[in-house]
Amino acid sequence: MVVDPMLMDAVALATATIGAGASFVAYRRLRRKALVEAAREMTPEGTPMRARGLLRSLVRPVAAHLRPRSTIDLGKLETRLMNAGRRGRDEIDRLCEEKVLWTMAGVVAAVPPFFLLDAPFGPLLALVALAAGLLGADKALDARAEERRGQVARGLPGAVDLLVTCLDAGLALNAAVARVAADLAHSEPILAEELRLTASELDAGVPMADALRRLARRVGLDELSAMCGVIAQASALGAPIAQMLREYAVASRKQRVSFLEEKAGKLTTKLVLPLALCLLPAALMLILGPAAVELMTALK
Repeated sequence: MVVDPMLMDAVALATATIGAGASFVAYRRLRRKALVEAAREMTPEGTPMRARGLLRSLVRPVAAHLRPRSTIDLGKLETRLMNAGRRGRDEIDRLCEEKVLWTMAGVVAAVPPFFLLDAPFGPLLALVALAAGLLGADKALDARAEERRGQVARGLPGAVDLLVTCLDAGLALNAAVARVAADLAHSEPILAEELRLTASELDAGVPMADALRRLARRVGLDELSAMCGVIAQASALGAPIAQMLREYAVASRKQRVSFLEEKAGKLTTKLVLPLALCLLPAALMLILGPAAVELMTALK
């Protein structure tokens, strides 16, 4: 019996279309279910938790084995996530799922160079891809945390000055923190959000030392931790907080200037190698090129 090739192509096309449609329907159902589950659960800030995608749902059983077991490791991971601005209740699970996805992407990226390129470039590129897959999620998290710390450090001096002004005007500390957060909402949104959370905790009756300790933990910036320590110490001793903050601001600016001068001094040393690799060959070609051309012409 001879089967018409066009009929086979039509059957294959219909089968592929039906399979794609069924896959799309299944994906939409899983997505809708995840959205409903996320809407039922709320983060500590009162916003819905982010829904898992299809890939995250598939790798969830594997990612569960990467979740830290000890309380100490969980606390350290929660601190890293908070420094990166990820404070949802499911962020630890999401990070473990991201690690699995990064690892899978690294393995997929390592296969073509390993089999298609000759040694040593093929295996070397494969190792680089595997290393990027294994470390990608952690490096991305640390980069995000470092970026947030840099933005907070940029706006901290102005926030301290505003806080001192509000305290001198007679506002209480929680009201002053809330006012500074409102004033910095557009220029420094990350710092403003952290201060707003601290003001909300103070209004809710959280002790000042605990609220400041949580603020320092969420951000993970040494300058902010020092400021929180100054405020907590001044409050415990009954000293004027505005005066302590004013002295802290002066010392902090001097320390910041010293840090920038040290960084600028190191920059000169770091520029030596790029200048030697990029400019020196071009300069040698520019200087010795005409002489080499004239010598070759004379020898001919």
